[in-house]
Amino acid sequence: MDLPAVNEGIARLIQQLRAAALLDDQFSQLLQLQDESNPDFVQEIVELYFTDSASKIEKLEQRLGRSQPDYADVDQLVHQFKGSSASFGAHSMAQLCAKLRESCQAQDQAGCQTLVLQAREVFQVLKSQLEVFLQLEKHRKQLERQATAGRAPI
Repeated sequence: MDLPAVNEGIARLIQQLRAAALLDDQFSQLLQLQDESNPDFVQEIVELYFTDSASKIEKLEQRLGRSQPDYADVDQLVHQFKGSSASFGAHSMAQLCAKLRESCQAQDQAGCQTLVLQAREVFQVLKSQLEVFLQLEKHRKQLERQATAGRAPI
């Protein structure tokens, strides 16, 4: 696969994720922040989001599995998750977090648990698609390095 094909694959994947409402314009803006001075910016942000989100989902499941959840504590965690998802551009996740906050405020344990399960499912889909993105991005960087090395004076 040559560089234009890889770039097209990345663009198509991002477009599909946006069409599915998994990502929004915020993610596209993050892509624009990557440059030669910070070539791994997007990879680092994606991996940080993966780690942070998995941790938050696990904590939410634990806290909501208690017989008497501390809804203020759960709501605080969901608020953080919503903010990080919105900043990342994970549109569907941010929307689920908004619904989850409503269920927390209503102290609806079953509703909260259902929404956390949905969040886990959305996260798994988003993660698998962004892992494809990271592989394409890695391939793109390799091709760019090869192209640059081929033009370097001897």
